[in-house]
Amino acid sequence: MVSLRDVAKRAGVSASTASRAISGHPQVREETRRRVMAAAAELGYEVARSGRDASGGRRHLIGLVIPDVITPFYAELLNCVQGVVFDRGCDLVLYVSQGRSPRQVIQHIASARHVSGVIVVTPRHSEDEELRKLGADQSVVVLDHRAEGSGFPHVTVDNLRAAHRAVTHLVNRGWRKIGILTGPLSVQSAMDRLRGYRLALEEAGIDFDPSLVKKGDFMQDTGYAIVRQWIDDQPLPDALFCSNDLMAAGALQAFREAGVDVPGKVAVMGFDDLPIASQTSPPLTTVAQPILEMCEAAVRLLMRLVQGDEPDTHRVVLDADLVIRTSA
Repeated sequence: MVSLRDVAKRAGVSASTASRAISGHPQVREETRRRVMAAAAELGYEVARSGRDASGGRRHLIGLVIPDVITPFYAELLNCVQGVVFDRGCDLVLYVSQGRSPRQVIQHIASARHVSGVIVVTPRHSEDEELRKLGADQSVVVLDHRAEGSGFPHVTVDNLRAAHRAVTHLVNRGWRKIGILTGPLSVQSAMDRLRGYRLALEEAGIDFDPSLVKKGDFMQDTGYAIVRQWIDDQPLPDALFCSNDLMAAGALQAFREAGVDVPGKVAVMGFDDLPIASQTSPPLTTVAQPILEMCEAAVRLLMRLVQGDEPDTHRVVLDADLVIRTSA
């Protein structure tokens, strides 16, 4: 199958220039456009005829790769990205990566020549090599976190600083024996939140206790199961920092069923400020990720790449706010 990279090589231009020439980008010189179109014709490259609005201008189709649409955090990201994309007069196509091999997902995107650019949410480390291959022919922006050493523009929150603020809040409220439910430590954001937890303890002069670190996976059932076991094993911590709101909700359920008062016996804190955080019993103190701002920044970066412009920055790191309710 002839690829856009083959067309670019034949025309003597970059893959991104070939893409812009084929899509009718106004900043491509007519001579370059003719050369690219001639190369496409010679090689038998199929130029998509769709993707234009009623005025004849380019209506970009943006791909979104997301692990799943069930997890509330990812559902919130999907909702926000969709809104921002539509506000810009573009369309969205969704790729769910859970249960599929990285190669399979990336190959689907690579074969969709009508997709102008791709936002990848929380890529697994194993996806990075396949993404780099795609990046030669496609504009890619990573949202939420990226694998170490990845060269793609990315948007995230400062997870280390946010976790540090959360645990410092617990310390300032007088709790010293503070536990943590981590996310999967193959995920950069989870690692950074653990590092922020440790840094806050160190600055407060509190010795790090590995027995207070419980490895989770960001799932509510896991938070529930870990805390139920902790209640059985004893002793409990004075406060518990959960690396996301779902695990915190599971922890609150386990404490409630066991008759453990929150925050009287154990304070509980989450991360994300999803809608569920204000609906738990008691309402959850948490860290609010600026989800809409993250999505706007990711789409803004991607559109600059799609339009052939160099982004102002390849790394957008946003702050997260502390939201104090009654659980801690």
